[in-house]
Amino acid sequence: MSLRLRAVLITGIALVVLWGAAAGWMMRDVHANLDRTLDGRLAMSARMVSGLLERAAFSPGSADPDWNDAVRVSGGEGIACEIRSLRGEILARTVGGPHSAFENLQSGYSVREVDSRAWRVYVLRAGDYQITTADRIDERDILINELLCAASVPFLIAFFGCLAALWIGIGRGLAPLKALCRALRDKNTEDTTPIDSHGTPSELRPVLAAMNGLLGRLAKALSLQRAFTDAAAHELRTPLTVIDTHLQVVRLTQGEEAQASLRSAEEGVRRLRRTLDQMMVLARAEAPIGSDSSCTSILAVVDEIITRLDDAARARVTLVSEGADTCTPVPKSMLEAVLRNLLDNALRYSPSTCPINVKISFAEPKKQCYIEVMDRGPGLSAEHTAQIGQRFWRGDQGRRRGDGSGLGISIVRAIVERFGGSLNMMPRNQGGLIAKVTIPLG
Repeated sequence: MSLRLRAVLITGIALVVLWGAAAGWMMRDVHANLDRTLDGRLAMSARMVSGLLERAAFSPGSADPDWNDAVRVSGGEGIACEIRSLRGEILARTVGGPHSAFENLQSGYSVREVDSRAWRVYVLRAGDYQITTADRIDERDILINELLCAASVPFLIAFFGCLAALWIGIGRGLAPLKALCRALRDKNTEDTTPIDSHGTPSELRPVLAAMNGLLGRLAKALSLQRAFTDAAAHELRTPLTVIDTHLQVVRLTQGEEAQASLRSAEEGVRRLRRTLDQMMVLARAEAPIGSDSSCTSILAVVDEIITRLDDAARARVTLVSEGADTCTPVPKSMLEAVLRNLLDNALRYSPSTCPINVKISFAEPKKQCYIEVMDRGPGLSAEHTAQIGQRFWRGDQGRRRGDGSGLGISIVRAIVERFGGSLNMMPRNQGGLIAKVTIPLG
């Protein structure tokens, strides 16, 4: 259902309910007021007849033969009037009235049913006369219904007129939304320029601001994707060129020189495989979280990563823990990738005789865990510290040695920031680097 139709329906239902309640209240009020008015007319008619009788100075005890038979006059449909003497003689009455019900009545108003029809009766005793006036209640109801029908016509005209005006007004009010829809539909996949918000209603400006923010983030993501693709192509081209060169040397040479070329080609294959593995880990780190294994023990994951190292590397790593071990919302596989990349960097760039210190601190009040990997490598300058974490970026020593893919720290940062954590690289006293990772606790 469109917003336009929904708004009209809601307004129409609200009008029907409210105006229906008002009409019911008005009908009850009109009915009560009309009953009082017609009752007043009955009493007024009786008093008027009484006044005429007093002016005529008639005497019901007179021997005038005209009083022997009642004076009969023609009354309207549903209206009756009768004049009696206090002795019970009928002096005058209308034809067709329910006169049999007018006997033995008390003064004032009452309701009498004659021939399955209800009559409203008023009795007035004045002097020597009893004057009775009456009208039929169903005639009153007909009058009320005619009044309500006459009043309902303007109501229906106003109701449908309001709905029509509302339909047209909402259609015109939604015109900027339709223009926005056309502008978005006309954009091609490469167009990430902001949408012009000039002249748009104030209600649409937050939507346009959010949409332009989304377009800005999309443009940034596309730019980063292009940069990532260019860097990946360059990084993959280098080992492939090395492999191709050494394989050509193998074809042209024999003996020890050919074996050396094969070893170099194998090293290029290993480097290429490592780069591809790191790219797959980075893609998984940025993909939606699936049914990955949960991490119930941070220390267990750290111990497992250290155990997987070769004997020489494992002998260089020392582990210190502070606080009670607990779980983390970071999946186990992602936490393993974080620790593996930090330890790999520390072991690669530190001298083979220097230890690697790993410190884990559990801060229960803050619901955070701090993992610090401290090495004795060459460290980083302030300029390089600002650049570290960029994809396919390696420091001077990494470029000279020709190893690494430049994705390790990018993977670490992507994982921890995804779960509300952080990565800080700080220089270590007496040389080296401290990689401090903050992750939330479960």
